[in-house]
Amino acid sequence: MGNNKNIKPLNSDGKRHGYWEDYYPNGHLMYKGNYINDKRDGLWEYYHDNGNLGYKGYWKDDKEDGYWEVYHTNGELREIEYYIN
Repeated sequence: MGNNKNIKPLNSDGKRHGYWEDYYPNGHLMYKGNYINDKRDGLWEYYHDNGNLGYKGYWKDDKEDGYWEVYHTNGELREIEYYIN
């Protein structure tokens, strides 16, 4: 079900570039975020297979950067982490 909804663009060099998202076989969103020349950049969100948010945070040059929120499978906030790139 989910495979036909995947968005995974590549640039002319075959590198991940632009908005990406992927889905679990049950159709729930697995993750969404942006790549720039094969490196994660900007806000990314990752989800549990039940559809609840798992964690979200920012990437810069493919490294965690700034505040990240981590959630339990029931959707409750578990912790906040802070990364310095």
